[in-house]
Amino acid sequence: MSQVMNQAEEEEFYTLEKGFFKLPCDEQVQYQFGEDSHLNHWRDILEFKTLNSQHYEISQWTIAVQRYEYVNMYHTMTDWYNTFLVTKVFKLDPKNVTILWIDGHPSGGLDSTWGNLFGEIRRIGEIRKPVLFPQLIWGIVGYDSPLDEHYLPEVAYLEDFRNFFLSKHQIFPADDLNCNQLNILIIWRRDYVAHPRNPSGSVSRKVKNEDELLGKIKDVFKGHIVKGLQIDKLPMQDQLALISKTDILIGMHGAGLSHTLFLPRHSGLIEMFPLYHPSENIHFRSMAEWRHLYYMSWSNFDDERELDNHLTIVNVDEIVILATEMHQKICAKDENDTG
Repeated sequence: MSQVMNQAEEEEFYTLEKGFFKLPCDEQVQYQFGEDSHLNHWRDILEFKTLNSQHYEISQWTIAVQRYEYVNMYHTMTDWYNTFLVTKVFKLDPKNVTILWIDGHPSGGLDSTWGNLFGEIRRIGEIRKPVLFPQLIWGIVGYDSPLDEHYLPEVAYLEDFRNFFLSKHQIFPADDLNCNQLNILIIWRRDYVAHPRNPSGSVSRKVKNEDELLGKIKDVFKGHIVKGLQIDKLPMQDQLALISKTDILIGMHGAGLSHTLFLPRHSGLIEMFPLYHPSENIHFRSMAEWRHLYYMSWSNFDDERELDNHLTIVNVDEIVILATEMHQKICAKDENDTG
């Protein structure tokens, strides 16, 4: 990434000319995709003709994926889920599926996770001569993911996706709940360089008074395990090991809350919003509701709590009240289940 700092995003996408895809068929494809989907262009550049023999063959099932916000955890999660969904529909073993990236993004922090989840990863830019894919699937576009349809009443195979994702990272949670020793995790948003178009690494929706919030939660929840950290600094396996044991997850609205998909089934999410970011953004509330987890939110309405560099002074007393209520809800359910 350091070699392409400040490059324009359009330089990370290929221009696909007519005949980039060829099919040995007589009948033209008439299928219509979503209005803004690149699959419409892929359809339009298809050529229908007899294939010559001057090619090599990739016999494995292959899913062609064009990624967009490739280092953003939320948008990459939609790509991972979409690809998993395709394997379910076609009854494929994900480890035997080749992923073909039809984009020219530089290496990013989430690339290795693709290799953990699926089989071989290929970049289209590495292919220098014609290739025959007897079994090639055009993947679902990330922006058309069911995960991005926040008002759906439910989303298919979410628990299967959770189990798949965790097991591929050698995590097999028991989802046990110990109300005398909850695991409470606060995830911080901090500046870091993730892609070439943000060389300063500046991010928004940060908590100014991290130490105060963490200290207050620890004081109120004595005897419980309370942690605060920047989770995206950890390897994915370590992130998942923490999340899979977290009973209460607390964090500012942001891509890291995509980990809601991997929380234990009894857990809860407390999402925080600064004044300048509306709570109508329900990405993670929807994830919690789809999985039947508990959900609460806090929003700042005090302009004096918003500081330069997108820092917010959160009201620690109000967050503690929410965490206490969340504890009661989670453990009331546990008592009902055991009683």
